[in-house]
Amino acid sequence: MTPDNAVDETSSDHSPATTPIATIYQNSDQIAGILQQIFRQPLITDETRDTSADTGSDIGSDASASGDAAGKARIPFVGGAELGLHGQAGLKTSWTQNTGTASRQQFVYSQAYYLHLVREHLAEKGLLAKLATADGASALHPGAFVEYTTSFDPVELTLALDVISPELVDAVARYLVRRDYLSSFPEDGGHEARVQHAEKMEIESTAKGELARAITEAVKADTRQATTIEYYGRVASDPALTAITVCERTHFIIEDPDRLLDGTFTVLGKVIAPVATDVPTFGRNKLLRNLAPSALDAGIERLQELLGTAPEVGGTSPSDYVDLKLDSRVRGASLRVIPLAIFS
Repeated sequence: MTPDNAVDETSSDHSPATTPIATIYQNSDQIAGILQQIFRQPLITDETRDTSADTGSDIGSDASASGDAAGKARIPFVGGAELGLHGQAGLKTSWTQNTGTASRQQFVYSQAYYLHLVREHLAEKGLLAKLATADGASALHPGAFVEYTTSFDPVELTLALDVISPELVDAVARYLVRRDYLSSFPEDGGHEARVQHAEKMEIESTAKGELARAITEAVKADTRQATTIEYYGRVASDPALTAITVCERTHFIIEDPDRLLDGTFTVLGKVIAPVATDVPTFGRNKLLRNLAPSALDAGIERLQELLGTAPEVGGTSPSDYVDLKLDSRVRGASLRVIPLAIFS
């Protein structure tokens, strides 16, 4: 997070990020770690707030009265008699009312909110480079925060390895062996000769199929496609600038990682390699990096020639149906970025 590493000569817009976003990729651990470094305190994952209110009313009243009286009164059927009166009255009233209300709310701070805080802080402090041109990218060094918007292209050579699976290579190798054996099936020697021929065919097809499968699995492991995927984002065209975005499969929020190929997205990431020119496609691999790009170009050219000489189908050459864009290099300037989040 060195400021001079993140200076962007292509854009002076460091306004806080305020537009709501929809994230399809986010390294939550990295975002949380950066946020703790910014504020230098632990993150609050949730918060509880209690609210209470009490009202009351109390009314009381107490009254009493007493008295004695004497006099004469005529009582029917009895005649005259002296009547003595004793009266006593009492009044006591009491009323009490109490009302209580309690409310509890629990708040959870989501990863989307953490991402918003990180982008906002980096923009306000001038630590976020808006990547837009090759000249601006040349000033960036590993460790700089960058943000760029682009549509992505896949690395077609590595995607071809996804299609050419070990199972497919195994099946093709077995088929080629069996085809050759079937074309030379013995006509003499009776049943015993045919059984021996079939057994040899099965042994050889199994051996070659397993060998082809093992080689394919080793090549796939070298490309690291099982754990990471590279996408090429063309940021500028004249001169060309490509952001090689190295994604880890586990951080995709959606189920389909190739959703990145369906539209235009914005990437927040960290530069891990400075700008280079015509980087070999297999430059990050352990074994395939030793394959000279010129040798790969020769193989691709030969494949295109074979397509051009293949028999026409309906008056059209197969090369017109298949457009091979396999390239041994990332043409022009490029820099490598590990994304913290990808969103739209």
